Amino acid sequence: MIHPAIRTLIRRREGNVAMIVAGGLAMLTGTAVLGVDTATLYLEKRRLQGAADAAALAAAGDLDNATARAQAAVSLSADNDTRLVTMTPGRFNRDPALAADARFAANGDPGNAARVVLESRVRPIFAQVFGRQEVTLDARATAARIDLAGFSIGTRAASVHGGLPGALLSQLAGSDLSLSVMDYNALVSAQVDLLKTAELLRTGVGVQAATFDEVLASDITLPGLVTAMAGSTGNGAAAQVLRTLAIRLPGRSVQLDRIIDLGLLGTRSVADPTRPVQVDAYTLLREALQIGNGTRQVQSDIDLGVPGIGVARLYLQIGERPAHSPWLSIGEAGQTVVRSAQTRLWIDIALLHAPLNLGSVRVPIYVELAAAEARLAGIACRGGPASASVALDVTPSIGRAAIADLDPATLGNFQQAMALRPAKMVTLPLASLTGYANVQLGGVSAQRVSFSATDIGSNVVKSVSTNDIAAGLASSILRNVDIRANVLGIGLSTGLLTSTLGNTLSAAAPALDLVVNQVSALVGVHLGQADVRVGGVRCGTPVLVA
Repeated sequence: MIHPAIRTLIRRREGNVAMIVAGGLAMLTGTAVLGVDTATLYLEKRRLQGAADAAALAAAGDLDNATARAQAAVSLSADNDTRLVTMTPGRFNRDPALAADARFAANGDPGNAARVVLESRVRPIFAQVFGRQEVTLDARATAARIDLAGFSIGTRAASVHGGLPGALLSQLAGSDLSLSVMDYNALVSAQVDLLKTAELLRTGVGVQAATFDEVLASDITLPGLVTAMAGSTGNGAAAQVLRTLAIRLPGRSVQLDRIIDLGLLGTRSVADPTRPVQVDAYTLLREALQIGNGTRQVQSDIDLGVPGIGVARLYLQIGERPAHSPWLSIGEAGQTVVRSAQTRLWIDIALLHAPLNLGSVRVPIYVELAAAEARLAGIACRGGPASASVALDVTPSIGRAAIADLDPATLGNFQQAMALRPAKMVTLPLASLTGYANVQLGGVSAQRVSFSATDIGSNVVKSVSTNDIAAGLASSILRNVDIRANVLGIGLSTGLLTSTLGNTLSAAAPALDLVVNQVSALVGVHLGQADVRVGGVRCGTPVLVA
């Protein structure tokens, strides 16, 4: 039985509110304590992340002194026992196909990025009451500097005689361009800003596109392209030649993204005049005409203006470039490759002033080229753009050179080996002389070629050779030519005939080399060599990438 006093106490309600308030205040106080400490840790975490971002940006901006740069950035942050735990240089790959955490490769080469980890210790205000004296926080950041270089392959140019440049471009254009040697020299010496050309195409000739990449993927008429090129060169003589050519060119369209890859710069729509990407006007025009010519073939009889050489018959067949391999590209070190197209060239050359009444002496020279390759190996921006340098790994084209006859109709079938046969070099009433030579070039590994800031600014073209051809091409194959005589009558010495032809060919070798070099230079390829040029460098600003 409950005592009356207890029963009375249970029934009374006075003081309940005070008890509830007391309990609530305790909970509110605990929540406030937790909130204050949580806010403190959150603010410290934000501050520490900012310090990590700054350290990563500083390190990526100077990878040669990355640790010192990161440490200097950390020293500028508030104390809180902030320290640099690790600084890891590496390579950042922008490939969206990679998982986000796989795009940074520690100690990757060539390096372009840095990852830092920072740590700080915080003493919570109220948590110390419960025995927690300090909390350790960490933050990490990754920054990369994307340096870009524009480079091209097949940029050979030469001093030429006669009408070869005009004949070559006219054949590729399918229209008589009436290009003189003076016009050619103006185009070769003129530098065209590729980005300015794209900008003028976007705004000046009605191409409906927002970015440079969209411009290059558009159908651009040859006259429109050449007009834009005229507006993007500072060479007045070349600009006039280009405007004249624009009137003579057919109106067919080309898509420049087949030969040009602007990389990161393709997303832009305005050119920076202080940082051009340059190429000579002749080479750009030649490459554009090649992709606009459905047959990619040139056939021409031409007087090259070389002493001792008569009319030469030229057959040129240009294959398709390897997939996703442009002639000119703007990209990052380690990722960008350009390749030349397969090419077959047959020049049927007539020699003048043959001795011993040999009559007409013909020397048909065949050159077959596989693709040459250049890979962007490194960009050094130490000291800024004014002292930037670029390294390319270049693999020359391999192939063969021959003195032989062939069927010109089969030149375009690159899937089938060319059928070569001894060439009839001399035909006399009672005798004929044939000759045959076939020089193969072996494969070679890539060779490193460096371009200084001066080289880049001076538009220097550098060549890498297999060294299989010791001297001139014609001279090399002539040393291996097998001359055979077929005598139908009496009183002719085959030894005299063959030795006379051999001596004639040896004497004509320098002129023959000049012919082959002129033709291959204008085409932009050469047996056993790869010609490369760096058209511009852009030293990037470090950005946070993860």
